[in-house]
Amino acid sequence: MHKVAVALIHLGCPKNLVDSEVLLGFLNEEFMLTNSLDNADVIVINTCGFIESAKEEAINTIFEASQYKEDRCRALIVTGCLAQRYGKVLLEEIPEIDGILGVEELPQINEVVHNALSGQKPLCIDRTGYIVSSTPRKRSTASYTSYIKIAEGCLNQCAFCAIPLIRGKQRSRVLEDIVDEANELVKDGVKELTLIAQDTTGYGLDLPSKEGLDVLLKRLGQKLPENIWLRALYLYPTRLTPEIIEAFSSVKQFCRYVDLPLQHISENVLKNMRRPFDKKKTYHLIETLREKMPDIALRTTFLVGFPGETEDDFQELLDFVKDIRFDHVGVFAFSPEEGTKAYNLRPVVSKKIANERVNKIMEVQQQISREKNLAKIGQVYDVLYLGPSEESELVLKGRTRFQAPEIDGVTYFGIPDQPVKPGQIFQVKITQALEYDLAGEVFF
Repeated sequence: MHKVAVALIHLGCPKNLVDSEVLLGFLNEEFMLTNSLDNADVIVINTCGFIESAKEEAINTIFEASQYKEDRCRALIVTGCLAQRYGKVLLEEIPEIDGILGVEELPQINEVVHNALSGQKPLCIDRTGYIVSSTPRKRSTASYTSYIKIAEGCLNQCAFCAIPLIRGKQRSRVLEDIVDEANELVKDGVKELTLIAQDTTGYGLDLPSKEGLDVLLKRLGQKLPENIWLRALYLYPTRLTPEIIEAFSSVKQFCRYVDLPLQHISENVLKNMRRPFDKKKTYHLIETLREKMPDIALRTTFLVGFPGETEDDFQELLDFVKDIRFDHVGVFAFSPEEGTKAYNLRPVVSKKIANERVNKIMEVQQQISREKNLAKIGQVYDVLYLGPSEESELVLKGRTRFQAPEIDGVTYFGIPDQPVKPGQIFQVKITQALEYDLAGEVFF
């Protein structure tokens, strides 16, 4: 009798990727893992359900994977945000699904698989308060890079966001548990560590010790080798304290890169979004960050087309983008999510107008990004080698400290006159600038 083979399909954000790696860790204890859907007895899909497009992608993936049940596959398990949010409906409406596992039940994955294989239809979406900790984890990222999830859930109640409904209230990991994991990852060859949570700056506020992100960063700075690259994403502005900013500037391993999801600048829109931050505070915060770290790279995300967003509100945001000149910007059109405060807000901004606003901001940002990249020509930067370029075997690609994994551009460079392997760090002199990417030559 062959060992049951399980394949996992991952969808969604880096936070969800960590969950996928934990699921693989548990599955690996009892089953044989495979990357081939054709050879899988069980297919597990870890879904995203944050916005409408993500839900559509998840549903399409479920139906595509269900076709494998016509051959070898005996069970299709759906987990992740979509499963947590609509698990009962999914099980009733899509008979091809054989089991549902919620976001707080990851340790039950093997039991759900066994039950599904025995003909049951397990629905496991209870709120257990689970948090990623000293659980088994099989990393799927490249050997030199890894995410570390420092908290589950969210403290905030933004009007547009369904995450608190899906993931629950914030549950921070114990500080030393995170430090131990970071040390183990470094021993395993990881050169780049990225701290993530739904609200990274809120880390620790729910712990008895109240030790926050500033304490965590300083502890990591004390324990990790100085050549490690350390990042933190999803740094909500409301809790970006002077203590955290001081830790950014003083911890040697910390990349001078701050991901600050502002969402908007119009106080009319921010109020309706239930974002307790105003224009004056935003300008002051950015001024402080740049004063403390002149070499900082700033990334932000904006949400346009929110109910009630007027042309004046949008113009205020567009002017803000031109004024601040962020290094990296992501823009999304509002997606009404049932159960959120914004779901029934009026007046609605049409999808056409919302998408036009997305494009207008990105056109402005593209020019800003190109100008900022042009200013880097002649400069020398450390570049973490990722692998060969997809365009040419004669060109390698990597990223600088101001280019975060997956979400920003990359830096291309010629093959150096020495053996190379992913994870090596080279000094690269920039010779060419594109809108989002850089190119250069290894500098000795």
